[in-house]
Amino acid sequence: MTIGYRKPPHYTADADARESKNDYKEIIIKPKGLNIVWGNDSRYWRLPELDSDPVELVQVSWLEVTGSAKLRKNKTYEISFKVSLKDDAFGWSSCPVFLMAKLSKKGKYIWKRINQIEADQGGQFEIPKDDKFQVTVPDEDDKTELFFGLYEVWSGKWKGGLKIHEVLIKRVD
Repeated sequence: MTIGYRKPPHYTADADARESKNDYKEIIIKPKGLNIVWGNDSRYWRLPELDSDPVELVQVSWLEVTGSAKLRKNKTYEISFKVSLKDDAFGWSSCPVFLMAKLSKKGKYIWKRINQIEADQGGQFEIPKDDKFQVTVPDEDDKTELFFGLYEVWSGKWKGGLKIHEVLIKRVD
């Protein structure tokens, strides 16, 4: 009896889909460098073919897109997701989205509630838009790996039409 191979439903990040610039002053993580819950299921997500393409949310009720990056000690970083909404995007007007981050796997999460995702005339925009989301790395050897994510897992509402172009982690000091 032959047992067929079944692809897992979640997409696991490709470590090669991240780029560090200027001695880690700027880290860019492309969609293939993110972990995406239900990302391997085409009913829910369209994965990019090229590294330069965004990942596209078809529809989910559980939004969980996460990643990680090594940072420098004693530095402060801003984290943002560069996204856009398709013309037929739905479910975002009453769904708060949370941006969360922690340093080390055992670290304590800090978070920011984004009350509503709104497109800037159909173009790309950042989450968060105005109020920056920052994390400061202490001078501890075991606290230099950042774990971050974009979440909407509490409302149970279906949402779709979000495109994630990249995550930008930028040093501010």
